[in-house]
Amino acid sequence: MAFQALLSTVTAALVCASSIQAYVLPFQANADHKGDLADAQAFRLFGRSLNDQQGSISVPVYKRHGVLHPDIGKRDPQKTMNWALRQGEIMRTKFGASSTHQKRQTIGLTDVGPDSYYYAQLSVGTPAQNFNIVLDTGSSDFWLVDSDCGAAQNCDSDLNKYNAGASSTNIGSSTPFTIEYGTGAVRGTLAADKVSLAGYTVNNLTFAEASAVASNTVEYPTSGIMGMGFQSLSTSGATPFWQVLEKQGVLSQNVFTFQLARNIDNINPNDPNINDIESPGGVFTLGQLDSNQYSGDITYTSIPNNLQNQQGLGYWTIPMAGITVNGNSANIGNNPLAAIDTGTTLIGGPASSIRAFYSQISGARSAASAGMPGYYLFPCTTNLNIQLTFGGKSWPMNSQDFNLGSFPYTNSQTCLGALFEIDHGSSQYGVPQWIVGDSFLKNVFSVYDGTGRVGFASLKGSEAQVASVTAGAVSSQTPQATSAGSDSSMSSLGGGGGGGGLPTLTSFATQATVTGIFGGGSLPVPSASGGVATSNPSLVAGSSNSGSGSSSGSGSGSSSGGSSSGANSIVPAMVGVTAASAAAIFGAFLVL
Repeated sequence: MAFQALLSTVTAALVCASSIQAYVLPFQANADHKGDLADAQAFRLFGRSLNDQQGSISVPVYKRHGVLHPDIGKRDPQKTMNWALRQGEIMRTKFGASSTHQKRQTIGLTDVGPDSYYYAQLSVGTPAQNFNIVLDTGSSDFWLVDSDCGAAQNCDSDLNKYNAGASSTNIGSSTPFTIEYGTGAVRGTLAADKVSLAGYTVNNLTFAEASAVASNTVEYPTSGIMGMGFQSLSTSGATPFWQVLEKQGVLSQNVFTFQLARNIDNINPNDPNINDIESPGGVFTLGQLDSNQYSGDITYTSIPNNLQNQQGLGYWTIPMAGITVNGNSANIGNNPLAAIDTGTTLIGGPASSIRAFYSQISGARSAASAGMPGYYLFPCTTNLNIQLTFGGKSWPMNSQDFNLGSFPYTNSQTCLGALFEIDHGSSQYGVPQWIVGDSFLKNVFSVYDGTGRVGFASLKGSEAQVASVTAGAVSSQTPQATSAGSDSSMSSLGGGGGGGGLPTLTSFATQATVTGIFGGGSLPVPSASGGVATSNPSLVAGSSNSGSGSSSGSGSGSSSGGSSSGANSIVPAMVGVTAASAAAIFGAFLVL
């Protein structure tokens, strides 16, 4: 039973705008864990404020604590094993072979459980209904559970559900919507409504009202997923939220960025409510590069040209140049494609490459005989300097993010690694051979450029920033979400977290404007509008995200990318947090 519990936990972890004014909302902590949140806030009380940039608004990101991070030696081995297995299951189903106002919007992210997934809050409808949503660069559809999704349809009663009848701006349709997840699906119908996130609003945005979901696909405190990939990946054929803003020219810069924090190490790993605890998860920024959020240059790697058009798969897929362990290179082939995925926790790669990687670690061995095929074990006391190379520059990965914790029945002598085998065959058709998730992304400032490239830079002060919890004000036009308890279990296909399985491209939009914006089915073409101003919170240093070892490489394709002025907003990200006060992301308030 313990093994099964661990498996469930691991799987859930994987499935971890240019309006004139910006929106920022403070986050509310789970009432049962105010002390933990207070500790998290105290942890952020140092670092440089970002308020010195004109018009910038920063909002905190929160995390939900779980079996990973606290102290490796205190992690429950069975829960760690279960969590890792579930992470692998999610990634395999998700990435199976598939078919002109200057403004920055920054919001906080919430960290759920063991850095399983990061979510933010947005608002939908008129009057606004607030929801915690996973921001997933590994998918492109936006879906919400609706009021018709009950226990029989695998939607728990504590989920915050979209009520179409309560929104005067809802436009319904009879167009069916299905995303296959490998072991289940999300099913419903397409609709359109006003959606606001990080100070930006898109009217008539197509999304799916999910009336039935696969077991454990969505879990409180989240209510769905907003895909941050390209339109060509969208199952509905509709243009994603961020691309509507981009194509209508409302963003100061056609980029969005992430800082992802790791769980704080001073929590009590024996707390029975550990998966309900909220803590800062980082920062999400839309529409501008903020030089106060990173140091040095940004090193960019372009998405291959054949993957940037409508025939491309729509992932943020870039060539991966190499991976080293303590200075020794592992043979990963000739620049294999890697999908950069904020909705995934671990790092998956071809079996031959993963074997080559662990061959560089003395004492490492396969965990197949222990019931975890594709995973590897290594001596817990091994000192590792792991670096991933993109665009000619190598980026260190903190050993905390690689070491998932001790393995059962080994007296804490053997630990589980974050890299595991996930084979997709040839990348001939653009299917990524590597999936690079939050275990790596917590170590860098990541940039997703609408021109078709991904950039990485060093974190400011070698750690992810977060936004002050008390900074910013909730707009009277957007109600706050109330806090509530969270189910401590983790789902096998998303856990309310990461983007779920790889969508099957079954339908395409037929409407388009001259700017190439599409609504799903017969729904209207979406359009962007502005937001409402709030006060400007500050970004401060957060959890220690420094990577072990120093970065190397030529840094080709780098850019200083300074920030520009104007009405900007910064929204904090929350990871694994219970319901918090809302901050619509595009034109509303986001809670992360």
